[in-house]
Amino acid sequence: MNEKDFKKIYALMERSFPIEEVRAWENAKAQLKNSKYRIWISKNAADQILGFIAEWDLGATVFVEHFAVEQTLRGAGIGSGMMASYLAQAAKPVVIEVEDEKTEISERRIGFYQRLGFHLSKYGYDQPVMRGDVNKKIPLKIMSYPEPLTAEGFENFRDQVFSQIYKIIKE
Repeated sequence: MNEKDFKKIYALMERSFPIEEVRAWENAKAQLKNSKYRIWISKNAADQILGFIAEWDLGATVFVEHFAVEQTLRGAGIGSGMMASYLAQAAKPVVIEVEDEKTEISERRIGFYQRLGFHLSKYGYDQPVMRGDVNKKIPLKIMSYPEPLTAEGFENFRDQVFSQIYKIIKE
């Protein structure tokens, strides 16, 4: 990925997620050097970025940390097409985080993922704040594809995410 594309991806990330869920520019750019981190980009024929999927390879699973489509293009099937294509090539189980709040948008997001074959688990955690209000709680639930997440699978995933990505050891 070239720097121009990363600037556009980062701008889309900032428009699509709360500030607490997006790393500072320097940290986001630095993680591109991590061999376990990859960003998949969807573009149109005019080379316009339509959306992206940012993943971490955690060994036994793949964690999709961020997934977004340009706001003006949402609702046109681009996101479901992107994610369906992504899942079709996935060689490992895929795990995502979704908001653990009963809001209309969170319910719609969970439904979107369920239509793609994800399973909503009863497991979750509070994501550490990446920047902004360090006292803010970010309660998340975990979804998995293609199979439901077991208790052991969740514990392994959570331990890897906190030690490798969030850099916090969860007891």
